[in-house]
Amino acid sequence: MPQNVAPPPTYTAVNGQAPAAMPAQQAYTQVSNNTQAQNPYGQPSANTQVQNPYGQPPVNAQAQTGKVSLEKKLQTNAPGLVSLAKPLQVELEKRNLQNCVARVALVLDMSGSMTGRYRDGVVQDIVNKTLPLAVQFDDDGQLDFWYYGNRPQRMPSVTMQNYLNAVPVNWKELMHSIGATNNEPPVMKEVVSEYKKSRLPAYVLFITDGGVSNEAKIRKILQEASKYPIFWQFVGVGGSNYGILERLDTMTDRYVDNAGFFALDDFKSVSNSELYGRLLNEFPAWLDAAHQRKILK
Repeated sequence: MPQNVAPPPTYTAVNGQAPAAMPAQQAYTQVSNNTQAQNPYGQPSANTQVQNPYGQPPVNAQAQTGKVSLEKKLQTNAPGLVSLAKPLQVELEKRNLQNCVARVALVLDMSGSMTGRYRDGVVQDIVNKTLPLAVQFDDDGQLDFWYYGNRPQRMPSVTMQNYLNAVPVNWKELMHSIGATNNEPPVMKEVVSEYKKSRLPAYVLFITDGGVSNEAKIRKILQEASKYPIFWQFVGVGGSNYGILERLDTMTDRYVDNAGFFALDDFKSVSNSELYGRLLNEFPAWLDAAHQRKILK
């Protein structure tokens, strides 16, 4: 007679409600450490099944996760962004990233030369198109968020409930208060401090229109951060003089290659598929390297 076969394990997805956004003037409340105390990529324990690349469960386990699709999450909570779900999902599947769990951050240049991009809605468009990455990757669906000028300003996390307010009505006042010149090292140091002890990988999208100086300091930060679970995706938006960012591929003395860069003449003119493809292009290779070098366990 055939032996009894135990039913397959089931996994319950984390579907906690994202907290409401706090006023920008209030102190930022750090994400609870409970969101980080998970297995790498938030997947079932390795002693249950052999894992696929990037720590994802086999197909039969994926079918049982019960995870709410990105499209359904956006349709329910941010219907204005639902058109972004399919192009993002296609690019995730191409790279076997659809079950990756990571923290996601957006760092936005708020120097004076970015004024036109705040005025014409490019910056809000950047926020809109970055948020689905956080909803997909991050277990709490929140996008960690910084502006920077001469000094950094951490903002309340962006969620599906508050994303339309990510660019404040008084953005000009904020620009003047943080200094209208771009100074990358201070905000980069804050990002490193936030994620260097994370048990999850951190995907950091860093937006600037150029005029990047302080090359020695930026190089040192990236070299030191190469031992931490942080991947930096730098994107230039319609600017020039990106300095060291254009030479990341040849940067030496790093534990792993932990950063990528590309420039766009017009952010709004790029198709969503191409944008997500470029944003995710180097992330899988970093995940592999980070696992091999024991940065991620």
